Amino acid sequence: MSETSSATTNLPTVEGFLQTVLTSGLLDRGQLQAALRDVPKEQRDDPQALADHLVRKGKLSRFQASKLLRGNGKGLLLGHYQVLAPIGRGGMSTVYLARDERNGDLTALKLLTPRRWRNQERLLARFQREMELSRRVAHPHLAWTYESGFCLGVYYIAMEYIPGKNLSKTVAENGPLKVPRAARLMAEVASALEHAHKQGLIHRDLKPSNILITPHDHAKVLDLGLALMQGEEAEQDVIGGQGYIVGTMDYIAPEQTRNSARVDGRADIYSLGCTLYFALCGQPPFPGGSSRDKMRRHREEQPQPLRELAPDVPVGFAHLVERMMAKEPAHRPPSAAAVEAELRAWAVSEAVLPLDRHEDPWYVEAVSCLQNAEPSTEYSLPGASAPEIDLPVKNVDDSRWSMQTKLLVLAIAMVVGGACLLMALMLLLAR
Repeated sequence: MSETSSATTNLPTVEGFLQTVLTSGLLDRGQLQAALRDVPKEQRDDPQALADHLVRKGKLSRFQASKLLRGNGKGLLLGHYQVLAPIGRGGMSTVYLARDERNGDLTALKLLTPRRWRNQERLLARFQREMELSRRVAHPHLAWTYESGFCLGVYYIAMEYIPGKNLSKTVAENGPLKVPRAARLMAEVASALEHAHKQGLIHRDLKPSNILITPHDHAKVLDLGLALMQGEEAEQDVIGGQGYIVGTMDYIAPEQTRNSARVDGRADIYSLGCTLYFALCGQPPFPGGSSRDKMRRHREEQPQPLRELAPDVPVGFAHLVERMMAKEPAHRPPSAAAVEAELRAWAVSEAVLPLDRHEDPWYVEAVSCLQNAEPSTEYSLPGASAPEIDLPVKNVDDSRWSMQTKLLVLAIAMVVGGACLLMALMLLLAR
């Protein structure tokens, strides 16, 4: 089976494929010629075979090759980032594995395309806020942000690529966590929240799907798309406020359902308590019902006792989860640092591996799996949804046009000059 078997229909000519590779900017002419030098003669007239060869040589990913075979290379290069493969899609943006051409580092490139931001100003405002806020934090248990920018009509945030599964998938696939492991992982989350809170940043959307569990079993907090700077003033439909609720209803603090712009770090502690509840028993505190039902229950009701759903949870630990989910912020632990200290006391028996590194076999394997995954037509190219945006065209000779312009200006000047001279002569004769 070929590496790019999903693109076997409507193949371009060899010349068309190679031209698309060149115009994509992924390889220059010299690099392409060198990569194709050892292609067997019987494969040189087959664009599919050439694409497969470039994949095997590591010059293209399967995702890139499949797009190029369809004659579409636009958006595979955004500034100095090569888009290698899709990682996933959220409510606001799409994330791709990318390579920084300046240093060869791999990144997770979070993109907001013109198709989204041109029709939804609120999405654009929130993404731009995330671009700004994500640069204010730097912590081992927060996803690192390298830079953000705008290219070819696409807004992007370049973050560290982190292999692993989010907490929601981890529990769904492997069942609820044991107390020592849950305590250790949520203590790492609490340490990340404490750092963010010290910068004046409230996450406001902490939930299992926003916590990544790495191969070395560490926690990474993701997604600052709904974060708030304390004291920030902005449009209500962007940061929230009375009548504009932001957050995820299964994990939202009661006070956040009343006024999302008037919360502090204790709202994140409540969400962390709900997340810990889910990690231990496999369901959120108030499952089922509509969003309105969930908001009312967060405000007024107590969840089913945790030990009824997870009898192995010690009484003292269940009491800590209850305090984190107290209806009144004043009744919760006073800070994320205080939560971290209590959680670590329950995680003393847990062996801890070193923090994950790019050199780890798990990391290398995860990157290889992404780059060699069967391409999905579900993901369009980042720039392909913006045909109205002009891309620079190479090898166009502009000198002919500039000469025509000069000749036109000269002709106009001669006509105007001749007319002026004629008028001057007529005035002299009239005297």
